[in-house]
Amino acid sequence: MQRIFPRAEPAVLVRGAAPTAGPAVSELGVYSTYLRAHSGRVLLNRATGHLVRTKLLGTDEGGVNAGFAVLSSPIAVRG
Repeated sequence: MQRIFPRAEPAVLVRGAAPTAGPAVSELGVYSTYLRAHSGRVLLNRATGHLVRTKLLGTDEGGVNAGFAVLSSPIAVRG
């Protein structure tokens, strides 16, 4: 695996009704379900959900519960 360096975008992060503005990066996590029988036959293999986490640029910590990141909603943008 290779580290990805995303482009920072201006954002306002709101946690506990307190806004914090600055350049931020987002991470997209895709969850999947995989189920295989003892015979090796794949019974289920599909994407089952996603999570987008946004944090201010320069933040090494990534926890939402720890207060360093917030949950976001994805939006498709035509490039």
